[in-house]
Amino acid sequence: MARGVGIRPDRAEGRRPLGALLRPVGRVALWALLGLLLVRGALGVLGSPAGETAAVPRGGSAVGRADTAFAIRFARAYLESPSPKDLEPFLAVGARIGAGRPPSAQGAHVAQAEVVQVGEVGDGREILTVACELRDSRTLYLAVPIVRHGAGEAAALGAPSIVAVPAAAGADPERPRPIAGSGAAAIRELVAKFVPAYLSAASSRQLSYLLAPSAVVVPLAGALEPASSPKVEQLGGGEGPRRELIASARIREPASGAVYPVAYRLRVVERAGRWYVAAVEGAVA
Repeated sequence: MARGVGIRPDRAEGRRPLGALLRPVGRVALWALLGLLLVRGALGVLGSPAGETAAVPRGGSAVGRADTAFAIRFARAYLESPSPKDLEPFLAVGARIGAGRPPSAQGAHVAQAEVVQVGEVGDGREILTVACELRDSRTLYLAVPIVRHGAGEAAALGAPSIVAVPAAAGADPERPRPIAGSGAAAIRELVAKFVPAYLSAASSRQLSYLLAPSAVVVPLAGALEPASSPKVEQLGGGEGPRRELIASARIREPASGAVYPVAYRLRVVERAGRWYVAAVEGAVA
């Protein structure tokens, strides 16, 4: 019988088949590939892809603040020097603006400006309405068209529009009514004393005899003075020991002589037959 009949030479020589040799290498490569895919997947979840930025909510975002600041700067520049040369740095590429004439009086310059309305147009374009209070007491509203190219990048698309006062919200105003009940006279007497004291007092201690025990009110320390007696009305109905009031009056600024109509919202309470001011809240229109 011939030697080696029925026996494979590699096994006879003690060597392993090629497939058996490559099998461990294949397992290592497979586990390495799975590990790479897991790492890349984790990076994709934890990090933003290259070239993308996370969505930033509008309004209080850095982008919103940048738009607001740009619109205010442009509105100021436009009202103080409406010339193409001075406004060119604000304009988008290709935008044009006609020539104007700067104000001849210093009183027509901008004293203060703020964005009061924002309208989204689409494609990164917005119209921001800027209220510009002039030094001569006038207020102009400018609708500034801008375009955004990215965070902190904004440009004007052309000349703004001078518009009317933005419409007020559609909510019904609170409707004051005469003070109800037998305590009406005492409440009016309290408010007639409180408003002048609130304007003139230097500290809360000087108001203590008019305030409820737990109330804390910071007075205006003589910055303003009364120009009329307050008219007092009640918000809501009822004759209980706790009332919400509107005290309407005119006040004078001694430094300038200006007189302003104001409306203070007061909360008053009754304790042992006597009325006290519990809080001074924001004025209402």
